[in-house]
Amino acid sequence: MKQPWQRYAPLTLLLALILFPFGWLTVLSPQADAIGNIFFPDETAHAIGHSLIFSALGVALLVGFPALRRRPVRYLALVLAVAVGQELFQLAYKGRGVVLNDLTDIATDMVAAGLVLALWYSWRIADSR
Repeated sequence: MKQPWQRYAPLTLLLALILFPFGWLTVLSPQADAIGNIFFPDETAHAIGHSLIFSALGVALLVGFPALRRRPVRYLALVLAVAVGQELFQLAYKGRGVVLNDLTDIATDMVAAGLVLALWYSWRIADSR
């Protein structure tokens, strides 16, 4: 039987990865900036990155907390809290207010997590037939 810390460790690591302001690291380190430019050369790659990260969060929440499968509003509220938290951490190091790109990032995060939930329900319906 898994210990509680073993159950939550992967989700905790994923949350730390999501919330860490990598843009701040690129300001401090030319090497990190070069790596960031390889993986995120433009806005499309940035949006794909957000989608992948928040899809992973959605899966982790649904697997780690099965009760959220029956509570989609709570699931989406948790994802929204993480998405807003991520943007706030980024704004803190950037020292500026909210701009349209920040809201677009949050919308992308929510769409990705919503698709994970929709796929989960679709899979469950297909599996029950």
